[in-house]
Amino acid sequence: MIRSLTVGAAATGAVALAAHAALGGYVARRLIAPRAAKSYAPIRIGDGTVSVAATADSRQPGTYGMWLPDGSHLVIGDIVGDEGERIERALLTRPAHLADGEAAGAWTSQSIGTPESVGPTRHVAIPLTRGGTADAWEIGDADAADGRWTIHVHGLRSSRHGALRSTPAAADAGWMSLVVSYAGDDEAAPAESLPSSLGTREWRDVDDAIGYAVSRGAREIVLVAWSMGGTIAMLALERSVHREAVAGLVLIAPALDWTRIVDRAIRGARLPASVGAAALAVLGSRLGSRALGLIEAVDARALNWVDGPRPAPAVPTLIVHSLRDPVVPVSGSMAYVKRHPDAELVAFDASGHCNEANQDPRRFHDAITGFLRAL
Repeated sequence: MIRSLTVGAAATGAVALAAHAALGGYVARRLIAPRAAKSYAPIRIGDGTVSVAATADSRQPGTYGMWLPDGSHLVIGDIVGDEGERIERALLTRPAHLADGEAAGAWTSQSIGTPESVGPTRHVAIPLTRGGTADAWEIGDADAADGRWTIHVHGLRSSRHGALRSTPAAADAGWMSLVVSYAGDDEAAPAESLPSSLGTREWRDVDDAIGYAVSRGAREIVLVAWSMGGTIAMLALERSVHREAVAGLVLIAPALDWTRIVDRAIRGARLPASVGAAALAVLGSRLGSRALGLIEAVDARALNWVDGPRPAPAVPTLIVHSLRDPVVPVSGSMAYVKRHPDAELVAFDASGHCNEANQDPRRFHDAITGFLRAL
């Protein structure tokens, strides 16, 4: 009887351990998975407004965007009516072919539809060391910029359109903008849609973009990096052969400590903290990373510039981060600034992740423009 209880307890423990590991694997997969296809929902357009389904996103204040199935873009302004299940917002811009009436659209924080609306644009292909090219936009007058370039790096499960929000500030400061894509992002072809490596492989494509900017005459470069783009920027500054050309950093809700980010997600899901540790272990193991479709293991714990052994880049740094960011804890940015005298934090009170530019655009613009002009 005692033996049977012992065997039963051991079997139960083994099952629990296996379930725990499986849950950790699920969390790891969700963390690095490519972005799902856009989800289009019914909208109604008329009299300078657009009616959309009431969601947590559509109820947020500020200026946003909406993608239509044909690739055209709407710019959506403030809430002007609340019908319970529907929210009515101001329609700021719309394509000429879009008539009033019923349509379908996908909500997005990407409030700028085209780079041409920011300034003169060249559509370019950056040669990559790994082979092939990465699409990019050059925005501005290179002669007038006189060697001053910004490189805008979007975050996880996003695209160049997300990073466009920081380009008007660069333009007004007199700097060129290079808005880049990289391996596995929202613009990659299906065959290249690998899971994210949290920047540990993606930084190489951004290094190639830095080299491209140097070849085009850039003498001073500022990396403007959003969310996971912050990880990419930090790795590039550690390893790039062109890092001496980088004169500064602008980091928007930056992922500077992936353990904090995973811990925040685990707490939000009301899961045991040990599940987060299991997820990080899966990412960092050879077998686990292969099961996730990664080319190589990712040591997410080591991606920590806040309170770990990694040195910070010795360049002037501006961090823009909301105190209410639900995805990337602002505590990481606060701790980073305390530790590094070259860094400054401009804190916002925006809801959502990376919505500082959407909800307080003037302050966002002025913070970046002022930083660039001071370099």
